Amino acid sequence: MAHLDANPERLAGTWHIVCSSFPMWRGGRRTDATFTYTPLPGRSPGAPRMRDEVAYRVRGRTRRIRGTDTRLSSRPGTVYRWRGRGLLAVLTSVWEVTETGEDDAWAVIAFTRSLLTPAGVDVVVRAGRLTDRAVLAEARAAAGRYEAEPLPLPDSGSASA
Repeated sequence: MAHLDANPERLAGTWHIVCSSFPMWRGGRRTDATFTYTPLPGRSPGAPRMRDEVAYRVRGRTRRIRGTDTRLSSRPGTVYRWRGRGLLAVLTSVWEVTETGEDDAWAVIAFTRSLLTPAGVDVVVRAGRLTDRAVLAEARAAAGRYEAEPLPLPDSGSASA
């Protein structure tokens, strides 16, 4: 498989997690999980970086996990190191975009374990494409290649997050 080049500008925006092998998203306690990536101004010299915010709902309340992703340009493909912010600054994980759909409507993100979490795979769909049945079918087909289980889709009121 050819290595992908998903730079911060290409990843920018909000993505909904629609399938996952990660225990945090399975089981129904945490729902409506999204990733939002925002490119950060370049540091020279320095690897491309972006702000990373994970949002999800627990018992009707939105929770957020914030971090910063730094591109690991010494590795082939699209590989980033995530570092938490605030109290989570001691946590790091390495993640990679392993597959994307046409027009980057969906993507497969594989990540390594952190100090507190296991490795896993999330299949994400861009917020604006969440109601596109063909895109969802492609994303779910990709999830099957990674043993990532489908998650409940958010209701239409939160799909625009």
